[in-house]
Amino acid sequence: MPAHRAFAQEVPPPGNESYTLAQLVDLAVRNTGLLGSQDARIEETRLSARQARAWPGPDFEFLAGRKNEAGSDGPGYELALAQPLPLAGKPGLRGGLLDLESEARRLRRSASETLIALDVVRLAYEYAAGRRKAAYVGDRQKRFDLVREYLSGRPFETPQRRAESGIVQNRLRILAAEAVRSQAGFKSSFEKLKTYIPLAPGSYPGVEVPWLSGAKGLDERAWLARALEKEPGLRAQRLAVAGAELEGRLARKEALPEPALSVSYERARAGETEKNYALGLSLAFPFWNGNRSGILSAERKKLAEERLLAFEEQKLKAEFTRAFVECEAARQTVLQYPQTILPGLEDQLREAEEGFRKGQVDLLTFLELDSSAAETYDRALDAQAELAAALAGLLTATQDRDAAASLGSY
Repeated sequence: MPAHRAFAQEVPPPGNESYTLAQLVDLAVRNTGLLGSQDARIEETRLSARQARAWPGPDFEFLAGRKNEAGSDGPGYELALAQPLPLAGKPGLRGGLLDLESEARRLRRSASETLIALDVVRLAYEYAAGRRKAAYVGDRQKRFDLVREYLSGRPFETPQRRAESGIVQNRLRILAAEAVRSQAGFKSSFEKLKTYIPLAPGSYPGVEVPWLSGAKGLDERAWLARALEKEPGLRAQRLAVAGAELEGRLARKEALPEPALSVSYERARAGETEKNYALGLSLAFPFWNGNRSGILSAERKKLAEERLLAFEEQKLKAEFTRAFVECEAARQTVLQYPQTILPGLEDQLREAEEGFRKGQVDLLTFLELDSSAAETYDRALDAQAELAAALAGLLTATQDRDAAASLGSY
């Protein structure tokens, strides 16, 4: 099987399903309620922005009473209509602020989708490694049971033979404990996956994840440049700076008066009928101080957001460099454990077991080989999970949404 095709190659038990990494990611994205909630929030803010841009409706006033003039008394009423004219552009600025909030929510939604996908990738590698380790521990137990049966038919008259028997018994106890831990480990990873994916309870499906060869080196400068451009926290902070700029423009416009067009009609009768018509333009009186404190407050907010953006960029550079160092270390470790090493270990153990049965390999040598093979096996699988987790961290910063498809190339 090609090196990029399979990582967990054990056959799942009868009746259990099997998933590829791409299938798990797709299931998680389609079934996570968080994304649906964020979609509704985006629509909510978009509609609020549309409403904020709408002009206010007219004010209607109706007054009724009586008029008394020179001893004559009669009914009277007045109708008045006033239409505010927000010509300074305040509704547009308020709508622009909500547009930025909507854009920030779309950004959070996209970041959540990427984070979910990459968390599923990380957990899938953790689950696949744990499941394969558990299967290997089971094979070791069977192998030691055979050794124990072989030794049980031989006399233990010498201290050497009794020591060998004790070693085997102790190893079996250790393996039993490792089996419990390894079973619990991959089952725990499976339960974490169920946070995102509605997998059936009680079954532990096979998961195929690409084998990471570690052969593809990473260009730190190029990755950092992408992270500075696409990292969700920085992009959200840039939107906050733009929002502070809009708030400053709005604060300056708050000092301007807003005109209103008014029309009135008045009719009264006290002896003779009297009618009055009026058409006018009114201005809301501006703030006495020209909203100076509001303008200064908006300027300080913009300064605060700009300084926070600079700090977040500096922080990302430091954290990204650290993450890159860890990822490179994980890649170098993976290079020490190529995919061919696992079947090679199994071949060595089969040959050693056959030699032990024929008396060509002594027990202590066989036990030492088994122990070193188990350690190598575990380290090889751990290296895969660690590199997958390190890559997931970098890909989260660069917002690579196709990580499941491209991961096999690393």
